[in-house]
Amino acid sequence: MANQQQDTRSNFVSLVNIIGKRDTIEAEILNLLAELKKQNVTMTEPLVDEEGYPRSDVDVAAIRHIRHEIICKQNDCKELTRRIEEELYALHAEEKITPSASCLNVREVSFKPFARVDLVDENSPAQKADLRVGDLLVKFGSLKYRNFENLSAVARLVTENLRRPIHVNVLRCDKVVPLILIPDEWSGNGYLGCRIQPIIDS
Repeated sequence: MANQQQDTRSNFVSLVNIIGKRDTIEAEILNLLAELKKQNVTMTEPLVDEEGYPRSDVDVAAIRHIRHEIICKQNDCKELTRRIEEELYALHAEEKITPSASCLNVREVSFKPFARVDLVDENSPAQKADLRVGDLLVKFGSLKYRNFENLSAVARLVTENLRRPIHVNVLRCDKVVPLILIPDEWSGNGYLGCRIQPIIDS
């Protein structure tokens, strides 16, 4: 029993460390996105003019470097998310885990969805963030299953973060996918260009 409890505690400490690493990388991604914002460019905006020459109004080399860093860090986040899933499954597979503060903390980072994306408009901020119809929201900025009450909270968070990156985790094909969503004005309605429906527990 003592050895099992020690193994469980060790697994939990490992999980917390991995989550900490992912949080650090997420913060670095947000800082890099802010650097792009200062240059008035996005991750997908062309860096050449209509004639195919590098744009003279931006630092093309610096932007390419920042974009590369963001892509690498997003890949790192995906790998850490995969490891977090594995650690969570391992912890929950322990047959004799008893309720404790540690177990409650693990449940807080579990991936239980609270809303579903059932519409994504073309060329919208949601589509640019790679949100897809059928995605299940498990994290939307500070919102998670444990503190989500209604869609008004989502709307409030969006308006408070207009033109600022929001970290979103979605459950897609049994995998948790980290995304960066930037609410902004566009040619359609609202700041996201998607429709979100809350998931009501039966």
